[in-house]
Amino acid sequence: MQWSGFETQAIDASHDTLVIDPVRMNIVNRIAAGAVVDGDLNLVGGLLLQGTLKGQGTIDGHLVVWHSGQIVGQFVVRGELYVLGHLGSIVDDVDSATAVECHGTAYIASTGVCTGTVIANTLRMYDGATLQGPFRTRRVEPHAPYSNVPSEDV
Repeated sequence: MQWSGFETQAIDASHDTLVIDPVRMNIVNRIAAGAVVDGDLNLVGGLLLQGTLKGQGTIDGHLVVWHSGQIVGQFVVRGELYVLGHLGSIVDDVDSATAVECHGTAYIASTGVCTGTVIANTLRMYDGATLQGPFRTRRVEPHAPYSNVPSEDV
């Protein structure tokens, strides 16, 4: 395609598709639609959140907040974060009581709404996603190089 001396290419939308495969992603835990879990929660393996999760805890795997799902509170996700529903309270403002720290990439789908704080290594937002709360890059301190050479006393 030619336009005023510039060459343009059609945009391939295939890179804007999220594929959620619970088996491949080792999502072994589920909170069903309509269920509400409130309190401290520490899970081994990923979580498919179709209901509501409130409180604090750790998810040792990927977290998928489904269209009907909502997460409110303080959580650490030791994997990828996929938000297709709500991260934070359903408000028109920022939910300062909610923060989710993701040790991988946070994906906010076109249907995702984040009113809480998202902390992640990287952020990927899709067209139509709503990010009302703050986003911060997770800073991982580099480890000092290990040396087995004894230090010399001066």
